[in-house]
Amino acid sequence: MIRHIPATLITWFCSALLVCGALTLAACASHHVRRLNMKADLLILHANDTHSYIAGIDEDGYPCTNDSLCKGGLARMAAAIKEAKAQGDNVLALDAGDMFTGTVFYSVSKWPLLAKVNELMPWDAATLGNHEWDEGCTQLAAYLAAKRPFPMLAANLKPEKNCPLLHSDTPPYTVREIGGHKVGVIGLCNDEVLGISSACPKTKFIDRLNTVRTVVRELEDQGVKRIVLLTHIGLPADRQLARSVDGVDIIVGGHTHSYLGPGSKDGPYPVVEKSPSGHPVLVVTAKWATQYLGVLACNFDRDGLLTSWSGQARELVPSDPRDSKLSAMVAKHAAALNVYRAQKVGHLDYAPGPDGLEGCRAHECPTGDIMTDAMLNYGLRYGAHMALLNSGAVRAAIPAGDISRGDVLTAFPFGTRIQVREYTGKQVWEALEHGMAGEGARGPQTLQTAGLRYVVDTSRPSGKRILKAEAVDKNGYAMPLRPREWYRVVVTSFLSQGWDYFHMLTKGRVVTSPEPKDVDVLYDYLAGHSPLPPPFTGRIVRK
Repeated sequence: MIRHIPATLITWFCSALLVCGALTLAACASHHVRRLNMKADLLILHANDTHSYIAGIDEDGYPCTNDSLCKGGLARMAAAIKEAKAQGDNVLALDAGDMFTGTVFYSVSKWPLLAKVNELMPWDAATLGNHEWDEGCTQLAAYLAAKRPFPMLAANLKPEKNCPLLHSDTPPYTVREIGGHKVGVIGLCNDEVLGISSACPKTKFIDRLNTVRTVVRELEDQGVKRIVLLTHIGLPADRQLARSVDGVDIIVGGHTHSYLGPGSKDGPYPVVEKSPSGHPVLVVTAKWATQYLGVLACNFDRDGLLTSWSGQARELVPSDPRDSKLSAMVAKHAAALNVYRAQKVGHLDYAPGPDGLEGCRAHECPTGDIMTDAMLNYGLRYGAHMALLNSGAVRAAIPAGDISRGDVLTAFPFGTRIQVREYTGKQVWEALEHGMAGEGARGPQTLQTAGLRYVVDTSRPSGKRILKAEAVDKNGYAMPLRPREWYRVVVTSFLSQGWDYFHMLTKGRVVTSPEPKDVDVLYDYLAGHSPLPPPFTGRIVRK
């Protein structure tokens, strides 16, 4: 049975294919159905890593507070989903986690704002990312207890006694009647939160693969033949899982902020893997920050096996319709942020290069330079030689021109403490190696530095990529890092506690200091050094 595709979605697809030119909408729709064989037994609309970008993202990658002129935004996402559902009974709308953290909306209002947003979002299911644990298990439990119209799925989450999440409502799966067929959705939340977030020690998980196999068998026993896995474990892990388990047809994922489609280094939309039995498994994700809505149309045979598919990660643009209730909520909360946007705390005279959440994970970045300079400036009174900052701490770029309190809170929303510790040169070297251990020697573990520069050979195997590391004094004089020498280093509490698996940094000697918040250290630095000149660069050299 051919099901109707909403006109808006047809227009999106046609634009992407560049085939519609002067065709009428009807001709375009007809061409598109023939071109992609879109019978659409199941139409999946999905997002991931929205990170509180409720008003969208601007052309420079900064989070917006006014959703009228920006790309993305939850109001546009909600409008597109609601239109699709109004025009067909074949729609499944999914969010793959990391709703928390990333903009001044979250920095000021925290999870209660997102709970209000969720009441208006037409998702059919969601799962938990790692950032949902940023405020700890007690706050996450309160968030999960808030009213919302969709389940938060987490089949692999098994909290132990005395964990605040023990009695939270996180079912392993949900079954929806879609187009006359049962569709099972299994949730697989991020299971690394004991190492990369603020989960309590009693937060426990069961093995991913065994979890999926068990729940798939349970769904099949209920007569469910179409199964979607909703995850927050990253694209490489999703692809591996697709090749390792039978019974799953589609994996909708998040965590790595991957864009799939034309020009992507990560692959086409969808990525097609084969299960152990040889059946196709479609893997999709849709970048981050509400910029894209994934649109995947699928057809199945009578046995529930995929026969054809088509789709794209479609960018939401300013001309797209917005849901009026969500847009009004955004405007209301944006007005409350005026005091943060109006308070100027510094000025940046130069135009930064690649920066922000994505730029800092791949390279030395201006915001990382500014923050580590601020950290080292703070630590000088305690004899500090250098500063280290994990790139995952940077959630947005500090803009050129006047810098507001809101800009600082957007860039550094965690309220992390700044500490001084003593480490050996060997421990610092190990931390640099760990920071470059990810695929392509990039990722949130990449260490931004002040008073320290290092050279990386990205072609070498993980653990052997650092070619040289030097301590650099205030006059620019550099000395090789000496393995047995002790250095006073300014770090965040995130690093000193070993998060992101920086276990070597848990072994530092404590240097007594007040341990202020990162944003307060940055405010003080901006007040004393604005307008900021271009920072010393060449701290990370890649070969």
